[in-house]
Amino acid sequence: MSTKIGIIAEGAIDHALLPPLLSRIAEDLAQLAWPLDTSDVAEVFRIRKRGHGGVLESVRALVKALNTEHYNHACFVILLDRRTRAVQAEVKKLIRGKARFVLGIAIQEIEAWWLGDRTSTLQWTGLKNELPSTCRYAADKYQAERDEDPKRTLDELTALSSRFDRCYGREGNLDLASDFAESFWRPSARLREIAAQCPKGYLPFQDQMVNRFRHIRACKGRLFF
Repeated sequence: MSTKIGIIAEGAIDHALLPPLLSRIAEDLAQLAWPLDTSDVAEVFRIRKRGHGGVLESVRALVKALNTEHYNHACFVILLDRRTRAVQAEVKKLIRGKARFVLGIAIQEIEAWWLGDRTSTLQWTGLKNELPSTCRYAADKYQAERDEDPKRTLDELTALSSRFDRCYGREGNLDLASDFAESFWRPSARLREIAAQCPKGYLPFQDQMVNRFRHIRACKGRLFF
């Protein structure tokens, strides 16, 4: 049976970063090679309106549809950032008691999880041995989850690096996010580093996904919910 994972998130950068990260969580922590085959991919559920309200609207519609329609997804991953407390509360109500739903809260945003993987980030930028002491990322006891503006930090890192012909920007850059995700997270995301740097947001999400992937493995292709 399918091990397709549905993703409901606000933007394209979330959609680029999440699947490679999920793949590493599955293989490294749940001993499951995911996707199992080419048809079992991460399916993005397009939201009709922008912002967190669009995520809530999509979750509400999906929960309602599951009452009457068959979806052969192994699970549905919802990603929000911290600045969405009201939406988080509503989403939690909607998915309460529904094992196939996993809610992740990125603090401040998914770029914090990216920066939490310091080894991969410094290799990607080529700044491992050339990081200026004045850089935000070089701050004493830097912790990604406490970074008030992770996009700004990535923008600064890409500006300092000689590897890129563009900067990450204050709104983010999909091409750069995809390059990092496919080149570093898919083959070798440092999950322990991310968990240590992002214990409030990433670690609970990782634990939920590990449990879900272990359930898939235990069922040996026959998923029960």
